Amino acid sequence: MGAYSLIDAHCHLESFKKHTLDSLPADILPVTSGYSHSSNMKNYEIASGLGIPYSLGIAPQTALKEGTAELDSWVSFIESASPNAIGECGLDFHWGKTQEEHELEEAVFLRMISLARKMGLPLVLHSRKAETACLDVLEREGWEGGFMMHFFSGTLEEAQRAVEMGGIISIVSLHSKNRKKVIADIPLEKLVVETDAPYVHRNIDGVIEAVKYISEVKGVSEEEVGRATVENARGFFGIRVGIKTDSF
Repeated sequence: MGAYSLIDAHCHLESFKKHTLDSLPADILPVTSGYSHSSNMKNYEIASGLGIPYSLGIAPQTALKEGTAELDSWVSFIESASPNAIGECGLDFHWGKTQEEHELEEAVFLRMISLARKMGLPLVLHSRKAETACLDVLEREGWEGGFMMHFFSGTLEEAQRAVEMGGIISIVSLHSKNRKKVIADIPLEKLVVETDAPYVHRNIDGVIEAVKYISEVKGVSEEEVGRATVENARGFFGIRVGIKTDSF
């Protein structure tokens, strides 16, 4: 890998249009993420071709949509593909409404935790309207590995708890009162930046806006935020990259 000014800690390259995928910014390293068996296979192929890091998992919304009949084979593929992290996975109480749906989501989440523990990998958590519930599951299961709260939209108290448990917080550029509180309070060494592209931003260069957001809230330079979030993402995903320092 070459030198990069930023790392986009979470995007979905399998959903990019071909012309966008063929023209990714050269100085931003994307970590592409799967959420279903089909997206896992596509992301593995793309990441292998580009030589970039990737996470693979079964997300709660996939569990609701596709069930668990093929879960064993899905898990086998993830294990054979040797990703940098397991996820996205977790709980989603926006789409999951009933107790039965929550139990289905949790069953798949537990399987992902078991796989991550077996492979010695960190978790990338999807926790829409379920931040506390996800942390409760990790605590109950005695999870001692790393984890990243992807697209974190919870409260400051939930972010503080996640960090105390060994997690890191992934920041998107969307402004909100809660997100501003989280950015202001959580140490820079516990933050990474992401785009969730192409769903929040069209391309991975949108990660620059997340860096600017953190810079403004914390009152530190964009260069400092860029360097720190690259270092944090690099350590979390176990990747070796150089850092450019003249891009801001």
